[in-house]
Amino acid sequence: MRQGVRDAPSAARFAGRARVGVRRTGARARHGLCKAPVVDDRFEANLRALAARDRGRAAAIAAASARGTVEATPTGEPTLVVDGVLIHSRLDPVREATAWAARQRDRLTESASETAVVFGFGLGYHVEALATVWSGPIVVVEPDAGLLRAALAARDLRTLLARVTIAPEPLADDAVASWGALGLLTHAPSLLAAGAALRGLRERLAARAALQGVRLHVLVVSPLGGGSHPLTGYCARALAELGHTVSVLDLAPFASGMEAIARFTPKAAARRKIEAAYIDVLGGGVLAAIDAAAPDLVLAMAQAPLPPSILEAIARRGVLRAFWFVEDQRLFTYWRDVLGGYDHFFAIQQGAFLAEAQRLAPGRVHYLPCAADPAVHRPLALTNDEKGELGAPVSFVGAGYRNRRLAFRSLLDVGLRIWGSDWGGAGALEPAIQRDGARIATDDAVRIFNATAVNLNLHSSTFVDGVEPRGDFVNPRTFEIAAAGAFQLVDRRSLLPSLFVPDAEVATFTNTDDLRDLVDYWVERPEERAAIAAAGRRRVLAEHTYRHRMATLLDTIAATDGERLATSARRARTMGDIARVEAATPLGDFLRTLPPALPFTFDGLAQGVFGREGALSEAESILLFLHQFDQLYVHGGQTA
Repeated sequence: MRQGVRDAPSAARFAGRARVGVRRTGARARHGLCKAPVVDDRFEANLRALAARDRGRAAAIAAASARGTVEATPTGEPTLVVDGVLIHSRLDPVREATAWAARQRDRLTESASETAVVFGFGLGYHVEALATVWSGPIVVVEPDAGLLRAALAARDLRTLLARVTIAPEPLADDAVASWGALGLLTHAPSLLAAGAALRGLRERLAARAALQGVRLHVLVVSPLGGGSHPLTGYCARALAELGHTVSVLDLAPFASGMEAIARFTPKAAARRKIEAAYIDVLGGGVLAAIDAAAPDLVLAMAQAPLPPSILEAIARRGVLRAFWFVEDQRLFTYWRDVLGGYDHFFAIQQGAFLAEAQRLAPGRVHYLPCAADPAVHRPLALTNDEKGELGAPVSFVGAGYRNRRLAFRSLLDVGLRIWGSDWGGAGALEPAIQRDGARIATDDAVRIFNATAVNLNLHSSTFVDGVEPRGDFVNPRTFEIAAAGAFQLVDRRSLLPSLFVPDAEVATFTNTDDLRDLVDYWVERPEERAAIAAAGRRRVLAEHTYRHRMATLLDTIAATDGERLATSARRARTMGDIARVEAATPLGDFLRTLPPALPFTFDGLAQGVFGREGALSEAESILLFLHQFDQLYVHGGQTA
């Protein structure tokens, strides 16, 4: 592939769309920049300089229309007005920028920042000035391609673009993590003129900066069972990967006690009283676990048995409380009862529900969609026996809700297999039900995804007989099938296009009348299926893992409670920290092969080694032996 801006749309193609520029009156630009090209060539020269470092952003800028009005100043340097906001001085923008940069340099020095992150590019004067007084890395966050186009057309910025980094768009967590200790610098006029995108990025990175160097202790509390129970482990693993200490309180062993309550009495009112008392007992156990672990944050999964009295007791201990409601609010209305007991409430739905919840708990309710765990939901090389046992042209994994029972009847003659529980009395579907309707373990579900040509994914509904027309949230199965690199046919949901590109990253259907025709179509097109499945997996790995979600969750909490967390939490020493100290040693070489955010502990080292593929090296084998010895004889209390 040819390199540089030729891979992007040609700048010349767009030059006539929005000419923006003012001729310089001097022979040479300020700050020692190279001699300016003529106005007609300036934009393309700048674009080539940017494309040498980021072809994607260069292409987006080339395709954008310039924003703002460029005006001349007495010094001959242009200034910019955007939506009535003056971005740089009308008298001397360079002098103004020099004063700004001097103030920011002092802030960066005092905070021992590794990377200066500037919010807002404008025409680049303030960034140029900062580059002359700050020798460290500079990243400019400017999501508006139209403003960047205006800047590239107005001034010769080739030297600046070689010196600084324009943050990628969208801004990924991995990119932010690579910047080290952040010094956040706001160019106030740019922030004033910007839309919500730049302000949102500023809040997000401010929250991330508040947690830098901090290792939280998070206690994740599971429900007794149900669909949200597996998410407990996924969230715990993701938080550990982000460098935090994690304890899991798995309450699944107590589910049998709740189920056994029905043996006491057939009367519903009496059972409810006993169940409430049982939940109080479990809540007391959760408090005991909190007292023992002393966490900074308790993350409760949906249906975790934490009644209001227990939540109040947690608050009195000074521990932050967060809840992830990964359920349909129309079916599970208990959210109203628990909403007030949490410092932060996360939900997978938006619209009227989210607005109502935010009204009831201002500033404490946030949207957080489901995700996948790439360590679990992944492509698998199946044996022939596994393919024979689990494979099918068409499969569905899930519970037997009424809308699914009706929708799948037309698929019996195409080799449909149904896996999961609650399919009793399915009538004509009985021959398709596997393992007598037993619940399917996660590992087997992933094998089924991999072994199936077309994975059906019809969201459950108790309100309609087919596709729920008001369906909004996207279920975990959507992300999990995509992460497994498998093909799926999913019903269209209102929030789906914000997460996946319909019919490019996941195939979709809008009503069950068309389902049979679509199944026939996709079963016969393996190459098209493979392309869509690969695109879906790329999207999940880039944006929709539990690591992404937990990073967002912590950033959201830190945006309002960052100082409280930083005060109570422990300072972290991560693999990246020690690798920098041990730069030229074998230990440093080894640590650089591990995720930099992992804590520098025996557990962290072992987790890093377990996450790698291939044969163990001698050093890795010794490390795992020492970790096992530490677990058994140092912390486990056993005797050799």
